[in-house]
Amino acid sequence: MRSDDFERVEKIVKAGGTVGEDCDYTAIRAALDDIADHSARKRYVLRIMNGTYDVSNDGALYLGLKNYVELVGQSRGGVRIVKRDDEYSDAKSVFDTACYGQRIEYASLRNLTIVSYNLKAPVHIDDEHVQGTIELVDCTLINENTPDMGNYQNGLACGLRQGQRVVARGVHSNGMLWMHNGFEPYAGEGCRFELYNCICTHIVVGDLITYGRDTVVVEGCRAEFLRYLYLKDVAPQRLRSYVQASFTFELRGNSIDYVEAVTTTDLGYTSVPTAFDELCEGKWSICDPSLHRFVRNIGTARIGKGSPVALIGDGVKPWTFGERLYGTALDAISPGSYGIVQDRGVVFLPAHPAYDLAEEEPVELDASGRAVRQGSGMKAGVARGWYAPGDRLLKIRLT
Repeated sequence: MRSDDFERVEKIVKAGGTVGEDCDYTAIRAALDDIADHSARKRYVLRIMNGTYDVSNDGALYLGLKNYVELVGQSRGGVRIVKRDDEYSDAKSVFDTACYGQRIEYASLRNLTIVSYNLKAPVHIDDEHVQGTIELVDCTLINENTPDMGNYQNGLACGLRQGQRVVARGVHSNGMLWMHNGFEPYAGEGCRFELYNCICTHIVVGDLITYGRDTVVVEGCRAEFLRYLYLKDVAPQRLRSYVQASFTFELRGNSIDYVEAVTTTDLGYTSVPTAFDELCEGKWSICDPSLHRFVRNIGTARIGKGSPVALIGDGVKPWTFGERLYGTALDAISPGSYGIVQDRGVVFLPAHPAYDLAEEEPVELDASGRAVRQGSGMKAGVARGWYAPGDRLLKIRLT
């Protein structure tokens, strides 16, 4: 629909303002509550002036979004919407699309800093009312929960159903941006989760195995890792005699250290790195061109999954002592066959039990392929902390 095909109504919200003089409202909730005639042909923009909008301990679960209503901040750093409640509840968030119980074909949040404490997340989207697209543009999402609390890592938390789309552009968060697909099996096009130029600690995609064609786009983003989380043994999976991954991943131009694929049976509280073993016959199935290479084993021995490899010509071979570490294999690759190798970013390799390696300390590999403090050998990379301390798996940034 062209802009001249609909009416556009703008209202000013200003904390500490004077209604009728420099604003229409002083509170965001009052402005949202008053909008009753919004539609595709009559769209609203709430201009949120710089200031702090504190809805802590207000007795409500959250603020809401409404169909064809955009909340646009005067400036990203100047507009702070804060909800710090005294008692924790994962039923609460700062914004939630479920608030008004109304159909939402389009809504957006722009140029806002949203701060949560004792809540599930700054922004939560997980209901049947969304029937189109929710956009977050140039927003900062801060979750102040501590590690001993639930949901301390949630920045943007989404549970998406068929036909729903969430787009985040230029979002910054001190936590994760994450989504899972729905519990209901469906056929045809599914949901979409799109992240562009976002910065966060990590990105998580949970698969409840809807067998739909769900799509995840991550482009130009920075995060430590992207996790594919196979939520095993949920009820809908038992409706069919087979399991199948639901997502297509489009990864472009990112700065992500590594991608992992894990299985959980307790909604993510614990996990094991077996998702592709269970869903994809053991073949690595999510590739970021900035990290991964599809390459042939031109050696004479089999390359084991997770083992170090050396570059030889246009292919790879099992790494042997004294060779330069090229990367690690994400697939088991027989001689003459092709598979996925990670040759950039952060890889996981066992560390020698006698070494307590510090962050950023240079490492080399000993004759058994274990990471040790660099001495006279060839540098493999730098230590980046433990991936699984019990198994002595060390994160190594390749150099």
